[in-house]
Amino acid sequence: MFQGKRWEFVRSKIEENIASNSLAPGEKLPNDLELAKLYGVNRHTVRYAIRALEQKGILRVEQGRGTYVVENPTPYLLSAETRLTDNLIAHGRLARRNILSSETIAADERLAKNLQLSIGDEVFSIRTLSFQDEVPIVIAHSYFPAQRVPGLLDEFSGVNSISKALKRVGVEGYTQQWVQINARMPTEEEARLLGMSTSMPVFIKENLDCVDGKPLKFGENVLCASRINFLINFAELKSR
Repeated sequence: MFQGKRWEFVRSKIEENIASNSLAPGEKLPNDLELAKLYGVNRHTVRYAIRALEQKGILRVEQGRGTYVVENPTPYLLSAETRLTDNLIAHGRLARRNILSSETIAADERLAKNLQLSIGDEVFSIRTLSFQDEVPIVIAHSYFPAQRVPGLLDEFSGVNSISKALKRVGVEGYTQQWVQINARMPTEEEARLLGMSTSMPVFIKENLDCVDGKPLKFGENVLCASRINFLINFAELKSR
């Protein structure tokens, strides 16, 4: 007989099912009521066990969709030229992108500093939500100096690809000049878009892309921490 709290019993049974592959990575769990009947406990006990497994990074709770076994995180190579979508495809993870917003805004102090503009200058703002295997993985905010890439928003709306849109306005290649990564808890909107709990952390990846030493794009990405592993190639760094 199991010795311990009832929620610990539920937690251990779910962990056993995952370890035996009865519950595979990415698989959806039965709902709370079904699990409560299965293990002879109440729904509150089930939710407590699920919350504990979510905090351990074993389960993920998607608001309005259900609870899933966490997949193996996707390796994300940080390099001067690697793009997230290319990275997902390279690892056999299907990638797609939804456009959340595309508009012209005025540069605030932060954008002006990073893009070497004056406060109030026009900036193209593109906000997207990217998926891997139909699981939301990153909210991407991209900001461009409007005077350097005229027509970018129109081109982007037609191809839904920043790289392709940039080529259409005459920008063939660009590289990341710097990357900064921090972690914090998500806002309610971020958690909703990423299908995750507000109790789980996100990575905040900021980066500056340049062409011929001039700022082209300032990016701020919000990534679900349990779905990404950042990798750094030190051999590439030494060669620079």
